[in-house]
Amino acid sequence: MRVGLLRLCAAALVVAAVGSCAQAPSPAPGITTELNYLGYEGRYYEIARLPTFSERNCASDVVATFLKRTDGDVSIVNQCVDGNKSSVMDIGRLVLPPASTPTGEMSFGGDAIGWWPWFSGTYRVLEVAGDFSYVMVGDWGGSRLWILSRTRQMSDDTYRRLVARAAERGYDTSRLVRSVQTGI
Repeated sequence: MRVGLLRLCAAALVVAAVGSCAQAPSPAPGITTELNYLGYEGRYYEIARLPTFSERNCASDVVATFLKRTDGDVSIVNQCVDGNKSSVMDIGRLVLPPASTPTGEMSFGGDAIGWWPWFSGTYRVLEVAGDFSYVMVGDWGGSRLWILSRTRQMSDDTYRRLVARAAERGYDTSRLVRSVQTGI
């Protein structure tokens, strides 16, 4: 995604290499029940991310908005402000997984408008607040990670705990980029 996931959510809501000696992240313990993917509906602000090629020009205000679709899937609108103070936007879709999919796993794919080929992929929810106030999403290889919040800022305690959890799962958190949120 151009603008962070989860990013997810991502995010959404994305191409960064992990060193050859890096260990792939372990499965997310604690996500043992079916996720209510529609609980993600609404806006998330990117708090931090691992650097990605697709977000290289995002200077601030990275947000992902999840919207329920009439076909049952969820649209994701990713946006940011680049270094020239221009707004950048991409639209994709969160394809809701079949019941046999591992819990916490989700797939992003293209949409008829604004889709970029590097957007698609399978991600997993590493941690989510019970009230969906924050979410941490990553990929299976450990090269993509987003910490997202319903608010522009996250408490330092929550942020440090999520970073520690990501490190425990094998993500290189020393490379995390804190996002600047000025108010879009």
